[in-house]
Amino acid sequence: MLRVVFYQVLDPGTADPAGWAVAIGERAAARSWRTEPMWLATDDARGLFEMEYLRHVRLEADREVVGAGFVRPGGDETDALAALFILVELTREFQGRAEWRDDGNPIRKQRWLVLNRGEPAGRQSLDELMVARPVQKRLPGGTITFYPPRYRGATLPGPSGPPGSWSFSLEGLRAEAGSFLEAEAEAMRMYRSLSAIV
Repeated sequence: MLRVVFYQVLDPGTADPAGWAVAIGERAAARSWRTEPMWLATDDARGLFEMEYLRHVRLEADREVVGAGFVRPGGDETDALAALFILVELTREFQGRAEWRDDGNPIRKQRWLVLNRGEPAGRQSLDELMVARPVQKRLPGGTITFYPPRYRGATLPGPSGPPGSWSFSLEGLRAEAGSFLEAEAEAMRMYRSLSAIV
């Protein structure tokens, strides 16, 4: 079965729905996706598919939905994580509220999340909802391994990494960044540089 990750914007906060669509489009364009990039259908959508998708989501919803979209990770866990962290950043930036549904996620606590102003609803922080195991991105000629904030505390003596920080390793090189999206961007820059040398 093909895994599909669904997301909905429930409260746009300080931005209008079109602003959300533009912001998601800009962030999605900043990285490469295994399948189609992340997108958001709003009332301003011009494509027939986007308009019909939003109409059907609203027919099935029991609450107001400002915008909706989905991503097919295509076997790349980092695509699903990138989509999640884009939503986290935007709900924080716009002081909005969004819902994330990933029924195919093997981690039960990550299958359904409500993000309110950059934080998940409930008692657990986003770092606590993330697994402590590494996540791998397989690329031609190499693999990038990403380590979530809790990885160090779960596997080595000592504290976990700073809240929200992710580290990565590539060809024996390790580095850390303030967020998953920053770590992935830096890892891809290093991967392209190393590929150009070889």
